[in-house]
Amino acid sequence: MARPASTTAAPTSKRGLVRNMTGGAGAPTAAAPEVILEARPAIDFLVSMMLDTDSELLPADRAWYDEARASLSDALRRDLVRVLGDEQHGKGIGGAIVPLAVEDPTVRTSADVVALAGRIGARDLLGSCCDHDEMKDAVALAERVVDGERELRDEAVALWPEEYRPAIGRLLDDPDGEMRALRRVLRAWRERFESIEARVARMEERDVADRRSDLDRLPLADFVEQVTGGVRWVPEPGTRRLYLSPSYFTRPYNYVFGGRDWHMFAYPLAESAVDGDRGAVPAASVRLFKALGDESRLRILSLLASGDLYLTEIAERMGLSKPTVSHHLALLRAAGLVTITEAGALTYYTLRRERITDAGLELGRLLGQPTH
Repeated sequence: MARPASTTAAPTSKRGLVRNMTGGAGAPTAAAPEVILEARPAIDFLVSMMLDTDSELLPADRAWYDEARASLSDALRRDLVRVLGDEQHGKGIGGAIVPLAVEDPTVRTSADVVALAGRIGARDLLGSCCDHDEMKDAVALAERVVDGERELRDEAVALWPEEYRPAIGRLLDDPDGEMRALRRVLRAWRERFESIEARVARMEERDVADRRSDLDRLPLADFVEQVTGGVRWVPEPGTRRLYLSPSYFTRPYNYVFGGRDWHMFAYPLAESAVDGDRGAVPAASVRLFKALGDESRLRILSLLASGDLYLTEIAERMGLSKPTVSHHLALLRAAGLVTITEAGALTYYTLRRERITDAGLELGRLLGQPTH
């Protein structure tokens, strides 16, 4: 995943880079989705607010993030849990604003997200939260409750997945209050995020500029695997659009969002696009060698060298629990050593052999050794 430093200037255009994968001028088909590669600080704004992973931030930005979180009042922290949820309280309904932001091409910045929240209501969040056919009856019944049929409240809540029920119950009980809490949180976080937003936007633009030629050159599956650092994406039937947006706050992971006919990867910003000390050891290199410095992870790579495997197969062969193996695989994926392929209900893992080859070259570069 490490890339050499780049001096490419950020482009001035604010339009997303779109490629029609059909090879013609017509509308894309399900088998060949429209690909939209674009820098959208609005997505990083939302990701930073709902962050639940240990992101690779520059030291100054880590300090900013910690201070920004600490500066939230007790009331705002309660609102944050209320709208986004946590492990104790289940999922929040506030994350449903992300698909609404993705689908609205005018939502580019944190200010646009705040404005969007002012325009939408409880019905919009319900429809965005679970936008797929198997949940349409649950959404429709919940909308009837919002419209005044209070006697259907308990029946409507029971139709939702268990982790959503507390949040859905709160939204149906007090839709205006839940929307006010979401707007308060977004306004408060924007007041903090705007101090770094312009710099985050520039880094995102550099990432997109660096990837333009690869988007034109590579097959779609290879390009997605490259930008995500190891996700082999197989479009589901009916997928018309694929959004790819670099994210500083997801590094080194991918945040994945989706709707009825679209899919989005908020993928980790490339090393070459990140501001900071060019003489420092790249975070991707640290990630790579940490991943290799563990016996269990080396055993996983050895197993995958013989062929693709499912999580259950790896766990059985190693005599470890699936959560433990999943943790090791997440670190291997973050280091770019393993590809994950999701095809419908099936998920399997593949060794990225070219990244294994790169490891020795990368160590040589760090030590100032010739690499040819």
